[in-house]
Amino acid sequence: MKHPAPVRPLLSPEQAGFFQRSKVLSLTGTAGAEEFDPWDPDLDSFMTGREDRPSAHVAEPGQDTLIKVIDKAVRQARQTGSRERIYIELLPGTYSGLVYVPGFLVDESSVPITLFSRAEDPSQTVIEADIDAEMPGSEYAQRFAAGFDGLDASIAEIYRRIAAEKKINTLNASVLRVENDGFQLRNVTVRNLYNCDREDLSLPQEKRRKNANGQYPEGQHQAVALLIAGADRVHLENVHLSSFQDTLYFRSPRKRATVRSFYRHCDIEGDVDFIFGQATAYFDKCVIRSRGSRAGHSYVAAPSTDIRTTYGIVFHDCDFSHDGDPSALKGTFNLGRQWFEAVRATPYGTPSVKGYSCRLGEVSFYDGAEGTVSRETLFSVGKCVLIKCRIGPHINKAAPWAEWMGGTFRPDGGYDPADWSLRFRPVQANARDFVDNLKDWPDFGLLDVSGIDPDMVFLGEIHTEET
Repeated sequence: MKHPAPVRPLLSPEQAGFFQRSKVLSLTGTAGAEEFDPWDPDLDSFMTGREDRPSAHVAEPGQDTLIKVIDKAVRQARQTGSRERIYIELLPGTYSGLVYVPGFLVDESSVPITLFSRAEDPSQTVIEADIDAEMPGSEYAQRFAAGFDGLDASIAEIYRRIAAEKKINTLNASVLRVENDGFQLRNVTVRNLYNCDREDLSLPQEKRRKNANGQYPEGQHQAVALLIAGADRVHLENVHLSSFQDTLYFRSPRKRATVRSFYRHCDIEGDVDFIFGQATAYFDKCVIRSRGSRAGHSYVAAPSTDIRTTYGIVFHDCDFSHDGDPSALKGTFNLGRQWFEAVRATPYGTPSVKGYSCRLGEVSFYDGAEGTVSRETLFSVGKCVLIKCRIGPHINKAAPWAEWMGGTFRPDGGYDPADWSLRFRPVQANARDFVDNLKDWPDFGLLDVSGIDPDMVFLGEIHTEET
């Protein structure tokens, strides 16, 4: 197999203009048929600090749990028929336990919720819990059931659904879960305390080794700090999100659809795929910190944007930094890799499995040497661009974007191949790459790529500065 060339796609000024914030935040809905719905977060005078408002509800550490304060606010809105935004002030301190912010209606109108602290340092107001994707539903119920007892159905139903799972999985392993359209969070830290210390029994015994910090460097250790579970117009201001793998997850409400979230002056840290999802997300003046202390390698972003969804992840005027760990100083970390979502068998690469075949199917599936890949999986191409950002020495300058389950590049541009994987996909910077990589696949003719501009940007950067 021919070794690939390093990929560092650059945007032209004309292409960069396509990613202005007003444009990115103006589209929502079904891929290929998105609705024009302009959203300007700056119009909210409270979130921008131009206006101060008294809060109708106050949460205090050591009193009722935060989720019970949210529950009281939801019940009051239902009882009074109020459709006004709910403001909940968090007094400084630590709020332990899971927090679920429901979407709910009053007179058929969605009621948005704002959680905020008046302390401008987010480290003074912390929401935290220990939860991970490999947790059995029975353990989840044992640990968290009491916190949901007697709550409004809009909140309690989320808990019951998760508790019924055999294993809760990434979708349910979040400290803060937001299903509320128009949700806002300001001046708060959300921290997942999971320390990557649950043994992954799917790994061979020789790979189940802990490091000096008591963590397993390898395996499935997804632990989400914030999950945006299909909610639209979510706005974070001066928020710190902390975990290791999968810190921030913005999930689409359904297949081939997108919603929007906006982050300004936020600090987000993790190590593996720690900013990821299918939806549209815009980051402005944020610090994106790669942690090297556990896995020894970090991938920042893992977008799985649908090919017909106009925008994925946009980083504007952001600082990509690291935690100072020696592994970060090797210059091998990546800005990201395009999440090959739900893949079980790949049409890419040279198979090492005798008699292997991968065909187009309704679902992604693999059994023995025969596999199928769905249109949804193939079309989850992943889109991410950087505009006027500063990139630290921890990121591989020659090849900032990594293959999915493939080889790795050295800082000098040399390539270290890996064994072929059933889930392999190469880096694809634009739609032309997508077509070129699949055009010789026997089932390529069954894919509808009509109307897709070959120059459609998947990955790119402009005016980035190395620091």
